[in-house]
Amino acid sequence: MKATRYHSSTRQLVLAVAVLTVACTLVFAPDAYVPMLARSFMLWWAVLFAAIALIAGLRKQWWCSAASFASALLVLIQVRTPVMEPITLGNGHGLRIAHMNVWQPNEDRARAIATVVATDADLISVQEVSPEWAVALRSALAKDYPYHHIVPNTNCYGIALFSKRPFISVRTITIAGAPFIEAMVDVDGEAVRVFAVHATSPGSYAHFRRRNAQLTALAERIRSEPIPTLVIGDLNTVHWDGAYERFCARSGLRPINSPFTITWPSLGPFALIPLDHALLSGALRPTLLSSFEVSGSDHRGLLAEVRLDHAR
Repeated sequence: MKATRYHSSTRQLVLAVAVLTVACTLVFAPDAYVPMLARSFMLWWAVLFAAIALIAGLRKQWWCSAASFASALLVLIQVRTPVMEPITLGNGHGLRIAHMNVWQPNEDRARAIATVVATDADLISVQEVSPEWAVALRSALAKDYPYHHIVPNTNCYGIALFSKRPFISVRTITIAGAPFIEAMVDVDGEAVRVFAVHATSPGSYAHFRRRNAQLTALAERIRSEPIPTLVIGDLNTVHWDGAYERFCARSGLRPINSPFTITWPSLGPFALIPLDHALLSGALRPTLLSSFEVSGSDHRGLLAEVRLDHAR
């Protein structure tokens, strides 16, 4: 009997140490490639540790339960975000923009496009635009969105921007191999700068470095001109990633979406992590932020509405 209790206590201690070791590694590992991948799922690590704590508690395995509960708290407090801009109501010039990463192999083009049209957005930002998607988008949207800029590609980094409002200017900017769209949009006689962005997916160490370089260069570009700016797109990072925090600090951008606006990988209304983002600067203030399903895609879309408010 004593031997059985001894082995049970030993197993509890080993599991408790293992859980705490994983949690401490997630929290204290350096800002590098492999830790970044693991930390992207911090919310779900917290859920896992909380579940282990609950199960261990029900089994009266107190050491394991306490260690797991502490691990859940330790991980959860890392899910932070740079200072967010609160959603407010008020008067002012308004601009509504929808973003969707359509997933290049997705053939359910008609339903995906119909969904974004239903948002009644002034601008539509689209990512992973292949030549086939470019044809479908132009055919479906050109009448209601006569101002558009399309950069199709076969490597999942094609991009497009459609607008009901006139472009003062629009151009493709290539940063570390990825095309972004920079547009100046007329909002009731005032210029607002809009960036449609799809940063490189950090699927390898080289891509991780490329994504970080893109965010750094984009931040410098935004900071160099103090114009009211909206950035929307798939940044392939999460709020608590060091690259995202540095991007906000260097650019002066303020996030609209919270860490709980999760968009990838998408299964209907569900997803795991917040890869898609909307951020703003200057006199822009958000009045709406929501997500929506994009038929056939592995991402949920974002819908943001902003207004110019020079009174603040």
